[in-house]
Amino acid sequence: MLDVYLTIDTECSMGGAWGSPGVAPVAPDRAILGRAGTHPYGTPLIMDILEAHGLRGVFFAEMFASAVVGDGPLAEAYQEIRARGHDVQLHLHPVFRYYAELEHGRMAPGEVPLLIDDIGTQPFDAQLGLIEEGLAIFQRLLGGRPTAFRAGNYAASDATLAAVDKVGLRYDSSFNAAYHGTSCLISGPRAINSPWEVGSLWEVPVTVFTTGAGRFRGMKPLEISAVSFLEIRKVLEQAERLGMGTVTMILHSFSLFKAADAQLSRLRPDRLVIHRLRRLCGFLAEHRARFRVRTFSEASEPRVDPAGIGVPHLGTLLPAGRRLLQALNRPYRV
Repeated sequence: MLDVYLTIDTECSMGGAWGSPGVAPVAPDRAILGRAGTHPYGTPLIMDILEAHGLRGVFFAEMFASAVVGDGPLAEAYQEIRARGHDVQLHLHPVFRYYAELEHGRMAPGEVPLLIDDIGTQPFDAQLGLIEEGLAIFQRLLGGRPTAFRAGNYAASDATLAAVDKVGLRYDSSFNAAYHGTSCLISGPRAINSPWEVGSLWEVPVTVFTTGAGRFRGMKPLEISAVSFLEIRKVLEQAERLGMGTVTMILHSFSLFKAADAQLSRLRPDRLVIHRLRRLCGFLAEHRARFRVRTFSEASEPRVDPAGIGVPHLGTLLPAGRRLLQALNRPYRV
């Protein structure tokens, strides 16, 4: 049996506010709930689809936005997720914190880190302080403690994992081999898709697969909004044959809608991605005996790839078809 984590990075948006006077970060009503009139196309729709198939998601909830959008709206959005029985875990984008510090005059521009949103580029003590601050906000908005962490932009380093381990969390899910060496600075394991232990912490990587051939061969994360259902199904089936043990997929709170601008002033449903998520959930529900959808609140060790070689490969035809369909679907009006 293959363990599957359906993870959703749940966050507000800067909306172009950094360095643009008069522009404010986008509130949870649009960035998280995706509300267009009376229709919510963000986390409520994601949960509707999951629940229609008897599944639960892992919602990595970003905490630093509370400093710019307020505790109340953010807590309301996150509490609904927990109330509906899904797993809420810790996610941090430091850019919101630094924006608030500058806006309130508590920090000078020269004191802001060069890579404002990449926690893993900072010294260990600074990272530890940010994670502890994020945990305090989590406690304030939701009560209790999370068991898992994901860095914004996958921008974690070995020091990040040490800090996450030090605060007593059990899982991290920041490693993404497609971002390795750019934003993701965690030392790469040989088995890039298999969970591994760091101290008392389990690193559960975002699953990647390869496409193309020769010098055109590349790596892509299993991000539901950017990968076709047929590709996802092929990855799951190959992962099962390869004995990978664990597959981790990713979605964002804004993945099921399109926005007319950076401020998300006008939204409309992305029917292609909505249909894709419904097909995926239907497939997982139909094949429960083969694919077990899990959450990080379950107190058990993730399944590893004993051979350490599990990287599915999808060739060129399916990815080429997906790229064409994505290009046709990209415009806001489509």
